[in-house]
Amino acid sequence: MIVGHYVIRTYRKFKNQGIGTRFVIVGIPLVPIQSYYIFKDTGRSIEVDLYWKQAVKIYVIMASVFYLFIKYVTGQHYNEMSFENLFLTVLGINVLVYFLFDPYTLKDRKIRELLNRSVSINALPEFLGQTVAFDVQKGFISAFQNRFGISWKELLKNNTYQDEHLPYLFPVVVYELYLYKNDKTRKFFNEIFRRYKEIEQL
Repeated sequence: MIVGHYVIRTYRKFKNQGIGTRFVIVGIPLVPIQSYYIFKDTGRSIEVDLYWKQAVKIYVIMASVFYLFIKYVTGQHYNEMSFENLFLTVLGINVLVYFLFDPYTLKDRKIRELLNRSVSINALPEFLGQTVAFDVQKGFISAFQNRFGISWKELLKNNTYQDEHLPYLFPVVVYELYLYKNDKTRKFFNEIFRRYKEIEQL
C-alpha cells in the first residue's frame, strides 16, 4: 500500500503548463493539501491556492470506480439495474461532472493562447487564487511600465492605447478583471480581447 504524498497533475494543461494538486495518499488520494501551477518545460512550479475543483473531480472518479467494483463483485440482485446499464449511468454522471462542473470553454483556451504569446505564464488568474494572481499581475504591470514608461490605467481611461501596447496590456487586464470585477473593467477587457484576437488572427 502506498502511503505518503503525491502530486496529481496536470489539470487544465495547456502548452505544457497546468495545475497539480498534492494529496495525502493512503492507498488512494485522501486529502488535498496544496496546489501548484506547473511549468513542465522547465520543471518549475509555484504554490497557489488549493484548487478544490480538481479534488472534487478526482473524488467523483474514485467513488465511481469503487462503486462499480463493489457492484461487479457482489453481482446483480433481483429488480436491480443490469451492470452494463449501471456502468453507462455512472459514466454519464462522470461526463456531466467533467464538463459542467468547473467548465473550461473555448474562450478560456483563447485567452490562454493569447497569454502564452504575450508572457511566460498562460494561467487563467482563477487557477492561481487572489494572492498569487495579484503578485503575478504586479509583474505584468512592471513589464508594461518598463517597456512604455506610461500608466496602463491612463491609456485605458483615455482610450489612447495602440496595437503595440496589446501584448503587454492584455495580461494586465485579464488579471485585473479577476481581481476587481466591475462593469468598467469588463468593458475594457472585451475591447482589448477582441482587438488582440484580430491582430493575432485567433
